[in-house]
Amino acid sequence: MLEFYAKKVLTETAYVPAKEEQSEDEDEDRGDDSEEEIEFAVGKADVQHTAGGDKSIEVFSNGRKIWLEEKRLEQQRMRLEQQRMQLEQQKLQREQQLEEQRLQREQQQEQMRLQFEQQKLQLKVKVKVKVWTLAIASLT
Repeated sequence: MLEFYAKKVLTETAYVPAKEEQSEDEDEDRGDDSEEEIEFAVGKADVQHTAGGDKSIEVFSNGRKIWLEEKRLEQQRMRLEQQRMQLEQQKLQREQQLEEQRLQREQQQEQMRLQFEQQKLQLKVKVKVKVWTLAIASLT
């Protein structure tokens, strides 16, 4: 897109003398080339042949600088987008890891609670056995 605008600026700022201003020598030097063929060749080579050649080269140079800067910025944007995607993936992995840790912790807590309940029941049975043993012993 920038290339289009650079060519447009070059075309709009280029000075091409009218046919009356061109000398017969220029017409002879040009030979049988049509105007369309010359424009095609100029466009293809990205060069403007104008009466104010320095200005045209400067405009073209600025257009090229803009194009190169746009290309550099696009590459930078792509790198940043890739980094953003990597960070997002790392974030998702971290969240998944934290969720797994939370589930493991909850599972361990539940196992500990069940063990505690089991020990509590065993202790109650032992206490009852001891009480009954003492009660029977005191009766005899």
